[in-house]
Amino acid sequence: MTAGAQTRVRRLGLTALGALSGFVFLIPIWWLVVAAFRDPTEALSSTSVLGTLIPRSFSLDGFRSAIEDGYLRAVGISLAAAVSTVVGGLVVSSLAAYGFVAVRTRLSKVLFAVVVGSFLLPFETLAVPLVSVFSDLGLANGLPALILPALGNGLAVFNLRQAFLSVPLELAEAQYMDGAGHLRRFWHLYLPLCRPALIGSGMILFVSQWDSYLWPLLIISDNDNATASVAIASNFGPLSSNTQQAFAEVLVLVVIPAILLLFTQRRLIASSATSGIR
Repeated sequence: MTAGAQTRVRRLGLTALGALSGFVFLIPIWWLVVAAFRDPTEALSSTSVLGTLIPRSFSLDGFRSAIEDGYLRAVGISLAAAVSTVVGGLVVSSLAAYGFVAVRTRLSKVLFAVVVGSFLLPFETLAVPLVSVFSDLGLANGLPALILPALGNGLAVFNLRQAFLSVPLELAEAQYMDGAGHLRRFWHLYLPLCRPALIGSGMILFVSQWDSYLWPLLIISDNDNATASVAIASNFGPLSSNTQQAFAEVLVLVVIPAILLLFTQRRLIASSATSGIR
């Protein structure tokens, strides 16, 4: 077999393996879609593989029940919290990352180590003390309570710092010689050159807020201000559960970040490729 034929066979094999892997990963997603649109009595009754993945009936009762129970309001609250977290979190994280890059002292190294250690610390260890602090400040049970703890994201700071380190020092020194201060260099040099990292960090902030469950459950006591993830959990009670409505709500919860990922995929790949340059 010639070298060209071996290359074609290898590519064909890798393509088939990739297609098979994609199919396997799509099975749970397809099952979720089918469960959201099928009759409630059929969702968990079938024991065969075909009966689980191929619906025999079609129903929108789950989506109707979700709308009647105010799930769209919960989605709106989660979306408002996530978007606000992305905007505010990118400001905080990018300024912190620039400070670690532009001001290099022993203290900055220690502070950066603290920041890196912060996203290794489970949030569950801080949740109860934070509830007490927010309650004392009168910030509980509102949108600020959801946003403020999520603004300082150590992983976003780390990602942006690695991207800022990839900016050539010659460019920063040239702007310094032209009289540009830190704010001008930050705005006109580092941010434009690190847009993929900004998008990647924005997705980190968005997903962390969007998927948050424990903190909204602890800090929000009013059902009218509940987030989407907490609203889904309310479908399951000690005596009964509405599985089809839960499936419909989970599908909505999954689709929104999936759409964002679809539109930012190339930027995210570029961000992951540049985050480890230095």
